Amino acid sequence: MSGTYKRCWCFLIRLYIGCNLIFFVSCQQSTEDAGIRIRWADKRATGLRIPRQLALAVAADSLNQRMAVRLAGNETSMLGQFQLADNDILFEPLIPLTRGLHYTIWLGNKRLGEVAIPNLNPDDKPTVLGIYPTQDSLPENLLKIYLHFSRPMREGQSPKYVAILKNKNDTLPGVLLDLQPELWNADRTLLTLWLDPGRIKRDLQPNKRLGAPLQTGVPYQIVVSANWPDTQGATLGRSATKSFVTVPRDSLSPDPEQWSINQPKQGSLDPLEVTFGEPLDYSLLTETLHVIDEEGRAIAGKWQPVDEEKRGLFKPVMSWNTGQYRLKIESRLEDLAGNNLNRPFDRDITRKNKSPTPHLFVDMLFRVK
Repeated sequence: MSGTYKRCWCFLIRLYIGCNLIFFVSCQQSTEDAGIRIRWADKRATGLRIPRQLALAVAADSLNQRMAVRLAGNETSMLGQFQLADNDILFEPLIPLTRGLHYTIWLGNKRLGEVAIPNLNPDDKPTVLGIYPTQDSLPENLLKIYLHFSRPMREGQSPKYVAILKNKNDTLPGVLLDLQPELWNADRTLLTLWLDPGRIKRDLQPNKRLGAPLQTGVPYQIVVSANWPDTQGATLGRSATKSFVTVPRDSLSPDPEQWSINQPKQGSLDPLEVTFGEPLDYSLLTETLHVIDEEGRAIAGKWQPVDEEKRGLFKPVMSWNTGQYRLKIESRLEDLAGNNLNRPFDRDITRKNKSPTPHLFVDMLFRVK
């Protein structure tokens, strides 16, 4: 028996001649054949390593003009950068490559290869860590809802996967503001959803025409669908629900003069505890409170809302020193109805009384002994 091998660009033919029998075996060129490798970080495909020999004729300063990565079957090139790294060409996309999809690599009109981004393990799914506010009694003029996820989620999906139900049955249309782009934090794990402000403010036409989004004394549910995918293509797997009942409107601004501070002990890492007397905006609580020492320096640490956002705990990085401190509160801090320290969200514009002079900050003093 004799054997003959012939290699081509797209397939390998192995021809055996013997006993008057001929066998043909065809195989698609694989990623391993091309030597193209996927770069990973935190389970995300953050780039591609392409062997330099596949584009030896291309100068380093021409890579971005000559080379492209495209979604398979698509003519549009992905946004990203090509650069030399060791003996490879490194492609870093503007956003990570999506699991379950195929990408082709091009040099001009020549296709260099194709890579498939593998799917996650079926059991590896994101979760909803929390829906805020956490209270089960919320004002009928509630302004914002926060969804906290365990890992980065795919953007632009909230209109499809978030609903507000009335009486556990009726889906309310047009209650949430359809913002594009959506309001995500930097790592896309915290999403801010706004109830339509035009319907909350009583002097505006949307309110007069459609009424307020929520009514007092009615049970509601916020439902997050199990089908929402994360940036890696894995879905939540199970839905998340928060139930609440609405209470009358809140039209009063938060008042720091009514707050109390439980100061920590000198030399300890005990948290500074601040009690607000009412639930405040979950996200703003972590951004608008600052602890300042006698020298005017900010104390490093982290704020954690607790007790249904009615208290805040500040956990310092370093132990407390003896002395006087200042809790510096940004006046943009809001309650659940969007009332900040300077003015209520929905104020009567027809009233002629003069509003107090707004302040950027409000200070509270405390001493560590």
